[in-house]
Amino acid sequence: MRTGSVLESLALFVATTSAANVVEIGINRIRPSQEGLANTLRSRASSPSTYIETLVNNVTGGGYYASVNVGTPPQPQVLVIDTGSSDVWVIASDADLCTSSALQHKYRDTCSHTYDSSKSSTYKLVSSEGFDISYLDGTGSSGDYIADTFEIGGASIKSLQMGLASQTIRGTGIMGISYSASESTLDTYPNLIDQFQEQGLIATKAYSLYLNDFRSDSGSILFGGVDKDKFIGNLTTMPILQTKSSNGTAGHSVLAVALNSMTADPGTGKNKNPVSLPSGQPLPAILDSGTTLSYLPSSVASSLFNAIGAYTDDLVTGYTFIDCDGPDSLSLTLQLGQAATIELPKSQIVLDVFQGMQSQIPSNVPFSNACLFGFQDIGTASSSSLSVIAANNIAATSGSSYALLGDTFLRSSYVVYDLTNNEVGLAQANLNSTSSNVVELQASDVGIPTLTGVTAQQTTSTSSSGGSGSGGSGGGSGTTSGSDGGGTVTVTASPNSNVATGLVSGPNYGVLAAAGAACLASFLGGAMVMA
Repeated sequence: MRTGSVLESLALFVATTSAANVVEIGINRIRPSQEGLANTLRSRASSPSTYIETLVNNVTGGGYYASVNVGTPPQPQVLVIDTGSSDVWVIASDADLCTSSALQHKYRDTCSHTYDSSKSSTYKLVSSEGFDISYLDGTGSSGDYIADTFEIGGASIKSLQMGLASQTIRGTGIMGISYSASESTLDTYPNLIDQFQEQGLIATKAYSLYLNDFRSDSGSILFGGVDKDKFIGNLTTMPILQTKSSNGTAGHSVLAVALNSMTADPGTGKNKNPVSLPSGQPLPAILDSGTTLSYLPSSVASSLFNAIGAYTDDLVTGYTFIDCDGPDSLSLTLQLGQAATIELPKSQIVLDVFQGMQSQIPSNVPFSNACLFGFQDIGTASSSSLSVIAANNIAATSGSSYALLGDTFLRSSYVVYDLTNNEVGLAQANLNSTSSNVVELQASDVGIPTLTGVTAQQTTSTSSSGGSGSGGSGGGSGTTSGSDGGGTVTVTASPNSNVATGLVSGPNYGVLAAAGAACLASFLGGAMVMA
């Protein structure tokens, strides 16, 4: 999704946990302007050490943003962190969008931070005009592949290959952390997650995602570790689905699992309604923290909307709305893999994002107090930034039927992505957890270890940890302790270009913490294989 403002933005601070070699991210929420919400409606209607990163989440625009440094001396950048793509790319200082007011007006975007290769002594050109990627929403970027020093949360990656966009419709770069097979080039290369392991910064290519309550001010992603206080019950593992290349060879390139069933409870006291999946078969589901909402095939979406009383505005906005004042016990239940069951309560899927803006909602929407529904029809997802290559490859096997499970699913889930062993671990999220119990994942692990979280849902809400307007520095700082010493890392992150990047690092970091972002799955080859 594009980095506009429909829901809310988050400013984050970084805090390490009490365990050695582990870092956790705290999150503060900042309200967007009412003008921004109104513009969105009008626009839609008209068209082994530990590393920390602090992020800002613009929920509706679809991203968690990381403040990083690129080059020597370091040039501050703000990047969307994306679990659904694999390329890191930054925007050139002379990119067309950055220098053309006409393009800025046309695409309603400006450049947040840019990179000037002539000012970096460690810059290298890898492939002239070799970088090119496109998205379903019509956006895209192209330019050169380069290599340069990349610093995030005190960790320094030497000679990281990344794209340098000289032509772009997006005003913010991307930090992709999925399989290298999904890079936007046939000649794949060791990407960021590969380099973190290869340069000895984390033990294994795995990370865990905890977005937390929609109304909470705290959340985390840990690279190289799992926080047992952030989920309830057992962590259930399942295989990541494979894709087939054009020559028929199966491999892994996208973080997708099998969605086996979905049940809707309208909260009226009546029976729960099963949601029909295509042909009654498991549905490939991409778990992408970069997609703010979740998207379903049209037939599945229609079944869900009917079961839960949602209304799709086909005349004006294309969005699906739901009554904010509906029953509090409304919920969805999804089963993924053979045994992972995740319940999505009303608080996480009925999004009250139009407060004070009800007059902007089309008159044909039949709710006096309308909310945005957290699940939408993928056939109307014109603002989705799933790559064209990814969409075509999924459709080649699944007959155009796949689900895109974004933040409205992931907030209720604790997800461990293990790219080394090609597994995903899922559990019900322990929302508003105020403690940490982190286990560092080891290179010797033959998959995600058997782990059990807390026994019951956290009942206390997370207290605010600072942050003031969207243009401010936001966030705060955290301290670290542990047997290996540790230190403090504070990174300010914001989509606003006037926010400075601060890095204060300490010794002995082990699990990289960061937060996920815009959906940009760009995997190569053809078909989704149900494993």
